[in-house]
Amino acid sequence: MMTYDASFDQMRLDMLARQHLENSDAVGSVIYSSNNEKQLDHATWRFPNADYVAFGESGFKMHLMELFDTLITYRTQCTQPNSGQGVVNVQGNQLSIEWLTLAEVEALRED
Repeated sequence: MMTYDASFDQMRLDMLARQHLENSDAVGSVIYSSNNEKQLDHATWRFPNADYVAFGESGFKMHLMELFDTLITYRTQCTQPNSGQGVVNVQGNQLSIEWLTLAEVEALRED
């Protein structure tokens, strides 16, 4: 079993933010879940349409989706709880992640 590095998720999110969100004022969240804690299965983007379009055009959306797979795989390999789903919050050029139970993710999607 691998030793879990608790700073890994945030370090990778910070790298992504530096690459794509330097001058961003976007505020929103991405609620995501995986199929059997293996790879990304569903993502719900909660942003104004202009930000969502800009994320797609800049490559941020694609890179975040790829990062979800990396983080899900890493947490699963390290047998971390709730390794298959959660929410990434975007506050301008800052990203943060919360790993949640499947029930918590489904409740967030229904809001």
